[in-house]
Amino acid sequence: MNHLTLILTVALMTAACSPQAAKPPAAPAAPPAASGAVIPSAMTMSFSGDLPCADCPGIRTELTLTRDAPYSGDGTYRLVETYLERGAPITSIGIWGTLRGDAVDPDATVYVLNPDKPEGERRHYRRLGNDEALKVLGGDMTPLPDSLPSTLKRVK
Repeated sequence: MNHLTLILTVALMTAACSPQAAKPPAAPAAPPAASGAVIPSAMTMSFSGDLPCADCPGIRTELTLTRDAPYSGDGTYRLVETYLERGAPITSIGIWGTLRGDAVDPDATVYVLNPDKPEGERRHYRRLGNDEALKVLGGDMTPLPDSLPSTLKRVK
C-alpha cells in the first residue's frame, strides 16, 4: 500500500511541474476595437485648476488618474495641491474607483479617491462630458456652491 502511495505522489508532483502546468492562465480578451483602432494598455488623464481655500487665495490642484487597464473603472492617482502663498506643494498618491450617482444626479459618473478609506478620507469628483473636466463634490456628494471655483479641467 505504501508503494502505491509513493507512486501516486511522484506522478502528481511530476504532472504539477510539467511545462503545461507552469504556463500562466491566458489574460481575458478585451472588447473588440473599432476597425483599425489601437487599444492602449493603460490610460492616463490629468486635470488642473484652482480650488477654494478657507484661509488662503486658493489651492492649485493637479490630479492625474491612471487606469490599470483599458475599460477599467479604477486605478491609481497622484494629487498635487499647492496652497497659494503658503509654500511647497503637498503630494498624495493612492487608488481611485468609479461610482454611479451623486446627491443630485443618480446617473452621474463619480471618481472617488481612496475608496477603501473611511468616508472622511475620500474625495469625490463628478465626471463632466467625456472626461473633459471634473467637478469637486463635497463629503455628502453634493456640488460646491456655484459661487466657489470647483472645476478641474483636463490638460492631458
